[in-house]
Amino acid sequence: MSTTIRILETLSKKPLNPGEISSKTGLPRYEVLAAIHVLEELGFIERIYSRGTHRVYVLTSLGAKLLETYKNGTPLLEVVNKREAEAEA
Repeated sequence: MSTTIRILETLSKKPLNPGEISSKTGLPRYEVLAAIHVLEELGFIERIYSRGTHRVYVLTSLGAKLLETYKNGTPLLEVVNKREAEAEA
């Protein structure tokens, strides 16, 4: 299972900080942090709390759609293409 899917599944249960995500997924913290930057930029997760270096993230509706699409076996590229089309409209 990919890093992205593992992070999205973990965040689908409740909002978490990167350390908690790392602990729950078993992924290295640096890998979680790198993925979080990308997932946030793409709109799949969002930061709901930030104070100093402490940040908490939650799955967005687009992230939930991506996760559902993955579980249903639909190509993930379709979700990304839909997001880009919506952004242009």
